[in-house]
Amino acid sequence: MTKYAPLPQSILLMGLMGFLISAIFTYSGSIGLSWGFSFMIVFIVMIIASFVSMAPSYDDFR
Repeated sequence: MTKYAPLPQSILLMGLMGFLISAIFTYSGSIGLSWGFSFMIVFIVMIIASFVSMAPSYDDFR
């Protein structure tokens, strides 16, 4: 099984805050739709990566 390097909790915090800020700015029209969507995708990838690094590996259960 693949082991993942643990990420700091600040990555999750930056991902959540960045997603919310880019969603608000996109909704209000401050930034364009394509830029806002691109920013939101990047921040979602950061959030998913931090959740994957939090999950225990298969070797932890042996």
